[in-house]
Amino acid sequence: MPGNRRHIPEAVKQQWVTMSTLMSSREIAQATGTSHRTVNRVLRLSRLTGSVVKKPCTASGRPRTLTAHDVQYLLSCIRHSPDIYLSELQYHLEKTRGVYVSTCTIQRTL
Repeated sequence: MPGNRRHIPEAVKQQWVTMSTLMSSREIAQATGTSHRTVNRVLRLSRLTGSVVKKPCTASGRPRTLTAHDVQYLLSCIRHSPDIYLSELQYHLEKTRGVYVSTCTIQRTL
């Protein structure tokens, strides 16, 4: 139901929290023309987190296998000898940095 959703500005949600000291959530919903469920969600979020908006998730998905330092090491190996094979990069990465990854991972990263 993507057409059923609409953005509610943060300032409006903050007003709902202020209104909740004097009115019930049903009364707020009727006065603002918003669903009771939406008002309840905002008020609950405010009680739990102190904010009326959800914080975006910072880390989603699988963690990276190679760190930025590992990638810099690979790039320095390539600068040092531009004709190095992926299997050689894989060997050097494991021996010096202690990180084992497949040659496909190295190729995708570079």
